[in-house]
Amino acid sequence: MSWLLRAADSSGKSMKVHHMANITLAGLTPAAVFLPKDSAFLQPVDVALGLALPLHGHITMNMVVSDYIPPAARGIARGGLLGITGVTVLGLLNLNLRGPGLTRCVKQLWETKKKTKE
Repeated sequence: MSWLLRAADSSGKSMKVHHMANITLAGLTPAAVFLPKDSAFLQPVDVALGLALPLHGHITMNMVVSDYIPPAARGIARGGLLGITGVTVLGLLNLNLRGPGLTRCVKQLWETKKKTKE
């Protein structure tokens, strides 16, 4: 697991995990969109998305670090990235387990408020 924490882009294992995250996101995103608000499957989908999205982003941003950050600064950049990824995972888990969930929050962006008669 240290390969994921240190240089997530330089290991064959991390590329397998990255591709699995791609496949997972390709399946979960339409499921999240089309599941009704009160579905029992919504929370597991939200938790899976809350883990897959930061993992996918972490590995991808490590590739960016390798390409654009000078070698002397990569350790600091990867440490900062790991911190950001950790906070993101914790925040999404909090949203999914204690709050309305990732899918409901995103769907609320497109909800129209009902006008009340006064």
